[in-house]
Amino acid sequence: FSHHVFLNLHTLKFYCLPDNYEIIDSSLEDITYVLKPTFTAQQIANLDKQAKLSRAYDGTTYLPGIVGLNNIKANDYANAVLQALSNVPPLRNYFLEEENYKSIQRPPGDIMFLLVQRFGELMRKLWNPRNFKAHVSPHEMLQAVVLCSKKNFQITKQGEERDGTGTGALDPAPPPPGSDLPSGGLGDGVDFLSWFLNALHSALGGTKKKKKSERRATKALGAPPRVTLVTP
Repeated sequence: FSHHVFLNLHTLKFYCLPDNYEIIDSSLEDITYVLKPTFTAQQIANLDKQAKLSRAYDGTTYLPGIVGLNNIKANDYANAVLQALSNVPPLRNYFLEEENYKSIQRPPGDIMFLLVQRFGELMRKLWNPRNFKAHVSPHEMLQAVVLCSKKNFQITKQGEERDGTGTGALDPAPPPPGSDLPSGGLGDGVDFLSWFLNALHSALGGTKKKKKSERRATKALGAPPRVTLVTP
């Protein structure tokens, strides 16, 4: 009877099935680190001081932070924005350390904090010096974008594909009342950047009046371009 090794993605523990016993082997640590890389404060402080090439398991070399994002179908506009944001030092440093935001309390049923969690995960994977390949999948991050934007930003089609005009114009229906979504061109990178930064700011508890607990996040995020921050 064949045996297989499985990894619990929540506990990051390995098990042999069907016997169902835990496998403890230091050689498997590389796998768990790729799934959930972590950074110390000292490592973050040295990112821009000690930049050096890393070698992936497939033999290719890459510079942590300067790696490709898989293009699932039509998400290149989002990839460009995410890669650019991952190289803004204050923003990068804030999200590389999960402790900065993991204890932020959000109202029950609020899904917007998922953006914060997924962006932090993606940031740590982009800067991981021990990646198996010189590119990273943004799939979970983009799924959160589709969900939190109520499908206004998609990964399978962009503006010109949605209305068939080739002009980049989207569906004529306006955003829902009270929404902070822009009124047109939702497949465009600039509109995505504006919405994404505003959504992160709001999910981290940001308002026009800053509280002491949110100052670090606001300092890292800054004010989203061409966006008016509205207090809920």
